[in-house]
Amino acid sequence: MNVSPEGRPRVWKVGDSFENIAQQLIPSIKPYSPFQAKILNKLGLTKAIRSKYDHMMLQIHDAMKSDLSYQQNSPETEFKFLPGDVWACFSDQTSHAAMSGQFMMEQTYNLPIDALYEPMSSPLAILSRITKRKLV
Repeated sequence: MNVSPEGRPRVWKVGDSFENIAQQLIPSIKPYSPFQAKILNKLGLTKAIRSKYDHMMLQIHDAMKSDLSYQQNSPETEFKFLPGDVWACFSDQTSHAAMSGQFMMEQTYNLPIDALYEPMSSPLAILSRITKRKLV
């Protein structure tokens, strides 16, 4: 929810579909290392041992931010949320960036896959299908 006391909109850019992004960026991401996941956890850098799914999601997130060609050429749509506007976003599946605005309140919910209306369109199902691997 945009709670700007100055009446400023919160501006977001929303990108391409998750499946298109994943297909484009998966070839460039680093492979999962169980050893590295355990070390990161032992050092207290992660709350739990990172799963293959979490590793891939972080790698895709980082690739979207660091790939200049992706940044310049990917499709995007701008949304302006006025003060008082409330929006819902399945953030694992929605490429998004806040471009301006501040004073936002958010609430995060973790949904089990079987609670989704279309579980086969979830990021987990999409990544599993593309990589032909079980990720959790």
